[in-house]
Amino acid sequence: MEALKQRGWKLTQEYSLFAFDKGIDFDSYTFEKRDQKLYFEWTNWFEWEVTGTSPTLEDLARAYGLTLKPEQDSEGACVS
Repeated sequence: MEALKQRGWKLTQEYSLFAFDKGIDFDSYTFEKRDQKLYFEWTNWFEWEVTGTSPTLEDLARAYGLTLKPEQDSEGACVS
């Protein structure tokens, strides 16, 4: 999270620090930079998921050496 802030991203939304399940069963953050948004969501079942527009995610993957996997809907089709 700090690395994103250093790259000019601003934390604009965070799951309440007072929620009894923060970081245990659920957590989420939204970052914005100009007209781009990144959504980070964590659940006890699915771990971390990062979503955003394709160009934003591709830039993030390139910057941090990550591999993107396509999101799938309930029927197994890729969602763009």
